[in-house]
Amino acid sequence: MADLFCKRLAVSLVIHHWREEEVGRSVTTLGRSLLAARESGLLDEAALFILYNGSEPVNLQAQVAILARTFPFGIDAFQAQENGGYGKANNLLLEKIASRAFDTTLIMNPDVIVSEMAMPRLLWRLSGDPGCGIIVPRLLDPEAGYDVYGCKRYPSLSVLAVRQFPFLQRFRVLRRLNDLYEYRDRLPEWEHRGVELCSGCFMLARTDFWVSLGGFDTRYFMYFEDFDLSVRATKMGWVQVYEPGAIVQHAGGGVSGKSLEHRWWFVCSAFKFFRRHGWRLFRVGKGL
Repeated sequence: MADLFCKRLAVSLVIHHWREEEVGRSVTTLGRSLLAARESGLLDEAALFILYNGSEPVNLQAQVAILARTFPFGIDAFQAQENGGYGKANNLLLEKIASRAFDTTLIMNPDVIVSEMAMPRLLWRLSGDPGCGIIVPRLLDPEAGYDVYGCKRYPSLSVLAVRQFPFLQRFRVLRRLNDLYEYRDRLPEWEHRGVELCSGCFMLARTDFWVSLGGFDTRYFMYFEDFDLSVRATKMGWVQVYEPGAIVQHAGGGVSGKSLEHRWWFVCSAFKFFRRHGWRLFRVGKGL
């Protein structure tokens, strides 16, 4: 495989609700996985960049000191003046990362649990694929262990209605539509080069990818900023890759059980997404 020198890794971690145990577990498991990558010769240097954009007071210096006990690489933490949304917060960190000459950047949520061999596997695949844009792992529920199905096909209004109102899955045709949307017609153990949409909870790419895309579109406050990024990346010629050999646990971000405020953000972001990339009433995916 080609060696594209993905050996200087920066991690962008945006935290809105600082739950010490949750954040600590996520950072600790990431650190173990990065050590495994270094021991495998796939990584030389790593650094964690944290942006806290929550409203509750947090002693960042003290929290960084706690994280440093179990994270064997450098940590830089910053406080946002306001909460401009997930995409805007990550873009602020991406600007700092790009100025520091890191060749690879990982964007992750603070509630993921990273398996030890996840980063070695992802870095190995990324370093051997010059056309790869985003590479994402297999996502499993941390309690039940079932697949979360983070990768998606291009959505339609019908499938998003099913996501908002799960009782609609009683109808076989809509249940089948949701299965296609989540790539359930493919075994989760299969590698897939050419994923249409990637989950923003754990996205690895070379830093020049993030620069070429200009980061996330900050018009999305929450939801669909990762799908918009995926579509724009594909239009620019990048190929998104699903790597099932890398396992990350994540509970999933389904909106059906969220507050009315979150549902409103979801609807607003969906409108922006379809207005920019094209409306679909029923059909999902590019070739379906």
